[in-house]
Amino acid sequence: MALQPTSRACLPLVAAVTILLAVGCEKPTVAEGSTATVGGVEFTIGDYQIRYLEVTDSSDTYEYPQPALVIPITATNVGEGSYTYTPSHTTQQMSEAQTPLLYHAPTGEKADELPPANKTMINGVFLAKGTVDGQLTKNETVNKGESVSDLLLFEVPDAAKPLILSIPPALHRGTLPVLFKIDFKPTEPMGPKFHKVGESVAFGTTEFTVTSSGIEYVKTRDNVQGEGYSSDPLLKVTYEIENKGSDAISFDAAHRSVGDRGASLYGKGTTFKRVRFASSTRVEGQLDGTTLVEAGQKVTDFVLFDRPPDGTEELSFEYPARLFGGSGLARFTLSYEYADPAKPAELTKPKPKPDPDKGG
Repeated sequence: MALQPTSRACLPLVAAVTILLAVGCEKPTVAEGSTATVGGVEFTIGDYQIRYLEVTDSSDTYEYPQPALVIPITATNVGEGSYTYTPSHTTQQMSEAQTPLLYHAPTGEKADELPPANKTMINGVFLAKGTVDGQLTKNETVNKGESVSDLLLFEVPDAAKPLILSIPPALHRGTLPVLFKIDFKPTEPMGPKFHKVGESVAFGTTEFTVTSSGIEYVKTRDNVQGEGYSSDPLLKVTYEIENKGSDAISFDAAHRSVGDRGASLYGKGTTFKRVRFASSTRVEGQLDGTTLVEAGQKVTDFVLFDRPPDGTEELSFEYPARLFGGSGLARFTLSYEYADPAKPAELTKPKPKPDPDKGG
């Protein structure tokens, strides 16, 4: 389901102006590079990204059609005692004193005037639903020597221009913002993260890992016809689900489900069909129905797809976490090489010749 991100109103409040006037000639801290310390808190700004956001809310996954500018920050308590980091991602009214701001850097004769008297603001992004993985959603107590990391979201500026990121006093123990200069240059937006085979993706206390993929004939057993093999070679994607929590989880592989409930496979603009066998047929080694995964245990399973055609070199595999009680999608990139695997002996046996005495 696609949702339009809602921009937060950028309204400088009287409180912010009062703070600036109350200190007389005092100036805000201007970072020399990506790190600055103010109020006993050391802030580090990471490399920005422009990316499409995918968020989860309960068991649903939402993709926002407009990209956002994502700026990672880390706050380290280098002062005495503890302090509270208070995220403001759900605040729809922004101020220099309470919320991070982003605006165009002054140029020309006023290049060193920081903060500038007049600010050309970049709207912050307020998400109507869900939260971005990596964003803090509640206050965090930061003890001496400890750190917290967060993500700041803004609309994407339309041109390559220097920007100023203002970190408010509400996020540290000082009285004025700390300002970072960002040399912004537009880039192609990044999509949701895809993982490699062998990498684990965590959904709460459950981890999902694709362990292998390849082309093969799969062994089956039919209630009527007995043991056999798939008539065509299929793409087999094998995965593990590990329960690292303290309670059992339910896993429904949905191998017989239609629609988008199960796994998906894409490549070169094509969606490849997930193979579903008749209810009377079981695939050897594949889980069927609902499986209970006890705490500390893991299960191995696989999903089958029609074989992608020759010329396909890379595939995108998606697996919905709701099948094991999570939310969101596990995405993997699969390398692929078209192949004709050896046929099982059962498929290479010559057909019996007709018996003329029986009218064959």
